[in-house]
Amino acid sequence: MFLTRPLATRLFAAALMLTCGTSTVAGDALGDFTKTWNGRRVVVKSTLYTVLYDEVGRLGRHYRGKQAGLTVATRAGHYYEFDGPGSEEDIAEPTPDAVMSQMSLRFRANPLDIGSVKTFSALEMRQYEPGVTLIVDSVKMERNRIRFEFSRLDDDEDGFATSLTVEWPTPFSKALPEREDLEGVLRRFIAPL
Repeated sequence: MFLTRPLATRLFAAALMLTCGTSTVAGDALGDFTKTWNGRRVVVKSTLYTVLYDEVGRLGRHYRGKQAGLTVATRAGHYYEFDGPGSEEDIAEPTPDAVMSQMSLRFRANPLDIGSVKTFSALEMRQYEPGVTLIVDSVKMERNRIRFEFSRLDDDEDGFATSLTVEWPTPFSKALPEREDLEGVLRRFIAPL
């Protein structure tokens, strides 16, 4: 079949096969990382924070008892962030209490607001102290962030407990050569069992 086609077609087919083979190998590095952590039991080493809040939509619909993990780890340290309804509405602060204060200030009811979310009411802060055992429910990779969502080991409902987001200074490489450093950042907050 290739013998009757021009050289350009054969070169294109060879390049396509190489490209597909390369993306499969790169995909394996990310998949392997996710498989290693997903479903794993871990013990908390540094306190993880979760905010419990109510949300009222523009049309008055109430969503009670929502939760969001706040802890964001970086290579240099950590901070706390609440993901607002739009990317420009995220709240990032040096302390979890400052995040709750900002939620109260920035997401008040405003009758002139035409956005999809009207208000967030922060109700309480939950802490997962060192020594608590959690289960990694999911690992979600973004361009330069990985979010680990956890549930409690003793939770009958297997519901969300908290999350830990690792933010990297550059986009992750497909082959994930950053894995060792990335897991070093993770181990400041959690240790696998």
